[in-house]
Amino acid sequence: MIRIVVTGVHGLLGQKLVEVFGPQFCELFGVDLHRENLFQGRPRYHYAPLDITRRADVMEYIGDIRPRVIINTAAMTQVDACEVQREACWRVNVDAVRYLTEAARRVGSRFVQLSSDYVFDGNAGPYGELDRPNPISYYGRSKHASENIALGSGIEAAVVRTVVLFGHGRGLKPSFVSWLVQKLREGAAVKIVTDQISNVTLVDDLAGAIRRIVSLGRTGLYHAAGREILSRYDFALKVAEIYGLDTDPIQPTLTRLLEQTAPRPLQSGLLVDRTEEALKLRFRTVEEALQEYREQEAGFN
Repeated sequence: MIRIVVTGVHGLLGQKLVEVFGPQFCELFGVDLHRENLFQGRPRYHYAPLDITRRADVMEYIGDIRPRVIINTAAMTQVDACEVQREACWRVNVDAVRYLTEAARRVGSRFVQLSSDYVFDGNAGPYGELDRPNPISYYGRSKHASENIALGSGIEAAVVRTVVLFGHGRGLKPSFVSWLVQKLREGAAVKIVTDQISNVTLVDDLAGAIRRIVSLGRTGLYHAAGREILSRYDFALKVAEIYGLDTDPIQPTLTRLLEQTAPRPLQSGLLVDRTEEALKLRFRTVEEALQEYREQEAGFN
């Protein structure tokens, strides 16, 4: 039975990976910054607090476990915070990836790195895996750097880009969908941008793609996201439709009017056809993803 290490295991994707990599598939080792273990009693699961920005600690931990695969889901993802707290962003999103790949090289591990559509400028999306990155935010630059480290590390490595991730998890901040549903149930007005256009991704689809990459031993670059491209505003209208909520409180606005610190790619999105073909899977449509999300709610309330 293979050993797999998942970093950032208490995050949304990390929690879902614990679910999809069942005990019949692997012995799973989860690491995060928190002391507590969210998965007490799970068979063949081991948890340890670990700061992946500390090189010595990473080298020691990976050296002791000697996993077959390392999946790095840990990241600083608050785009505006990354623009301001650049040193912190670089430590987590870039330096830690360098330490993890160095440790992976020493023990012969394969490596999976998560990335984002923010590596593109958003001038001519949606983008395929062969399109040239041109990040316009510091967060995007850090993720592009992490991709280069992983793919240039000389080890068996895969990079998985995704976009607008949502889903259910424990102890997490509300996702865009849960936040919007709550606001609409309260009858509160919400301003949603019409000029940010991309896919949206149910975390189940992303985790499923990663499992396929691991089980098939794949390397290289993959786009894993929902099948449809739409604006945030149209996505919000679809959420309201699925939940049977009034759309009147959803007010259209433009990104520039929000005066956010970091620039956002506007005409973005990821083409997923190559990944679907390579991994022999199918990503959900927006409606399918939201229906699944709603059906899962009972288990998290």
